[in-house]
Amino acid sequence: MSQWHILGAGAIGSLIAHRMMQSNCACTLLHHHQSSSSGLLLDGKTTARLPIQSLRALAPASIDRLLLTTKAGQLVDALKLALPYLSDDAVIACTANGLGFEQAFSEVLPGRSLHRATSTAAAFRDHDAVVHIVSDGITRIGLPESSASPPTWFSDSLAILDGWRWESNMQGAIGEKFSINCVINPLTAQLECRNGELLQSGAAGPELTALCEESEPLLNALGLWSRQSDLLSAATNVCQSTAQNQSSMLQDRLAGRPTEIDFLNGELLRRAENFEFELPLNQALVSALR
Repeated sequence: MSQWHILGAGAIGSLIAHRMMQSNCACTLLHHHQSSSSGLLLDGKTTARLPIQSLRALAPASIDRLLLTTKAGQLVDALKLALPYLSDDAVIACTANGLGFEQAFSEVLPGRSLHRATSTAAAFRDHDAVVHIVSDGITRIGLPESSASPPTWFSDSLAILDGWRWESNMQGAIGEKFSINCVINPLTAQLECRNGELLQSGAAGPELTALCEESEPLLNALGLWSRQSDLLSAATNVCQSTAQNQSSMLQDRLAGRPTEIDFLNGELLRRAENFEFELPLNQALVSALR
């Protein structure tokens, strides 16, 4: 069975490590601090303590499977820290939201592939640093530039986990997640509300409706939104099914951390430069949350 090292002991990294340990899937949860430690996680009514090892305690070239669970803005820095510990043929994957960090990854590791994972899992860390699991959701992982069948390292490890799927159309999965995140996350962060509060009487509220109507034509033109259903209907369904969730961007704003706005709506604005779409709502959100 493949041994995974998970770099990023935040909410999502802790959730994944916890599920791996429960499934006897070999993994080590890492952080970049000098010393090893542990973290508390609340899974329903059960409390678990997760061991967290220092990255610097590893032997050189000892990581064969690396899952980066940092935010998009920290991904490249985390990768640089992990470089001395990567084996020559290490598999590298990330759970970061958004687009726009791919070139920076390629500059750090030319010619290497970055597997992407998109997930509907939800977890948050409270003021006492306890990670709360809200939902395991579905996690899709694959190569954006390839439709290859599942590799051995997926079949003998991640496939064991409930809700994990190998995705042959990862580019489409990334585009869909990007589109949904662009219209839900920044609104919840700006309004400081849970996902369900973007709805009114079960239907999309005015802010969500307006942002979807502004964003969808460009997302379609870029090939990022390719579903048969319209973006507003899809976003409404997500808000209904995750009504009590706090988006990761809202969690970051409430904690005073940098948000992923540059890799979501900021990246959308950058890609809009070759088109003639007016995006005042997106521009206002980027200005407010940057």
